Amino acid sequence: PDLTLLRGECAGVIGPNGAGKTTFLKTLLGQLPPLSGEVVLGANLHLGYFAQAHEGLRQEHTLMQEIEELAPNLRQGEIRDYLAKFLFTGDDVYKKVEMLSGGERGRLALACLELTNANLLLLDEPTNHLDLHSQEILQSVLADFGGTILLVSHDRYLIDALATQIWEVDPEQGVLRVFDGSYTEYRDVRQAESEALKQQAAVQKAAAQQEQQPARPVQRTGNTNKERQRKQRLVDLEAEIVEIENQISQVSRKLENPPADAGVVFKLGQEYEQLQQTLEDRMGEWGQLSEELAETP
Repeated sequence: PDLTLLRGECAGVIGPNGAGKTTFLKTLLGQLPPLSGEVVLGANLHLGYFAQAHEGLRQEHTLMQEIEELAPNLRQGEIRDYLAKFLFTGDDVYKKVEMLSGGERGRLALACLELTNANLLLLDEPTNHLDLHSQEILQSVLADFGGTILLVSHDRYLIDALATQIWEVDPEQGVLRVFDGSYTEYRDVRQAESEALKQQAAVQKAAAQQEQQPARPVQRTGNTNKERQRKQRLVDLEAEIVEIENQISQVSRKLENPPADAGVVFKLGQEYEQLQQTLEDRMGEWGQLSEELAETP
């Protein structure tokens, strides 16, 4: 699909391990060639990259040296104050990068990233190895960032706090699904779709089982007409259930790309809830009728 991410927006990239999310970021950076097509960056686009392994940090440098290289105009005291924002105080500033823990490397990489002139940040699992306080610093820095963010993360809390779009990588289908909205909104829509598919599969399975049942000998009783009416109602219910599920899918698609009018979105939400309730009622009636017919001698 065409991907559009405007200034100030954040896309949360999600998908299973091995789906190619890191490869996608490295392709945008030019570190890997695209499998097809080409990557064209705008003239005024400046990329900043936060890698999982923090490869951009120089192992032989001290923290002070890393910051001095990025901000040569800062004085020693200003560098100390700046590093303190990222929980590096006292003699910590003279530690070499190679001596840092995973969490400390993450905080230093974030400190370096903030000093670049990047207007597009590519973040690959930025909360890995970070403690809770460091994660709060990260979220605060990203929330104040005025540019655009492409965020690969398994941290659903961070994605939900920042993302304005969700890009779902599905390696099984070989597709990239784009959802406009927060992670919570995306999750609710996907859950509703999954439930609708399960219900549809249950109806189809039950209908197939009903067709495979051997015909019962015709008994001349006063209940024959009533049984016929029940069977017809069962057929009608199956058709109604399929139609309601189709309507639910249509409303779900509209909610994936909601209009700007809040009143319309509210009505869509009401319609969705009403359809779900109607579907539940019809499924209940269908189940009861199926049991009654199965018990009919």
